[in-house]
Amino acid sequence: MNLFFAYRLFWLNYTNFKGRSVRWEFWYVLLWHIAIESILAGMTRTRDIFDILGFDSHVGIIVVAVSSVLLALYQIAIILPCITLIVRRLHDINVSGWIALVGLIPVVGQLMILLMMCAKSSPGLNQYDEE
Repeated sequence: MNLFFAYRLFWLNYTNFKGRSVRWEFWYVLLWHIAIESILAGMTRTRDIFDILGFDSHVGIIVVAVSSVLLALYQIAIILPCITLIVRRLHDINVSGWIALVGLIPVVGQLMILLMMCAKSSPGLNQYDEE
């Protein structure tokens, strides 16, 4: 599978809490998020570059404002799909999706979820497979 397929699958299953998601799907989607958010976050810091290059300061302000709004909208838009992906990934290691709530515990819970995302898939069928 490739990066594009994983990201497409991520958006197609944005409300699907059933079934399983394999490790590569989770990590490819995470890679997409890092890339997209890095680009948008970088664009929010371009005002000084526009000033150095001699552009009108209003252009820099507009770019920063637009990229800030896009970043905020993107972060809001991925909340539910990320939760469903984590739940399906937990199903893949044969763990209840409710364990995702552990991620609400600062640092320790988030590390536990991260470690579970690294776990191998349970072999064969499990109770979370779709019929």
